[in-house]
Amino acid sequence: MEKKICSKCKIEKLITEFHKRPTRKSGSTHSWCKKCNLEDTVRRQRLFKKNCIDYKGGKCENCGYNTCPDALEFHHLEPGEKDFSISKSRLTKFDQRVKNELDKCVILCANCHREEHSKQKYADVV
Repeated sequence: MEKKICSKCKIEKLITEFHKRPTRKSGSTHSWCKKCNLEDTVRRQRLFKKNCIDYKGGKCENCGYNTCPDALEFHHLEPGEKDFSISKSRLTKFDQRVKNELDKCVILCANCHREEHSKQKYADVV
């Protein structure tokens, strides 16, 4: 089997451990292995969320929770004005487009976010 050295981790691996480049000549692969590529993507996505959290003040606007970044979420105040979901966008570039979307949101911890949606869901059940 053909092997290649990953330019990130410097480990020789099977060519099947590298993503193929669809736009290049047949058989061409990325210089980083799939594992290094995934680790870098996860790192960039975490940095993106940290930047978003920092931009919105770093804590839940209702209760002040700030312990675990994974428990902080972005709640759109006007769902009809939502251009995209911050958390589901899989973006890694923190730019003006992202800031514009964040300006339509408040940051809430997971519990406060669920409570907010529950209030909306049961508003007319009384």
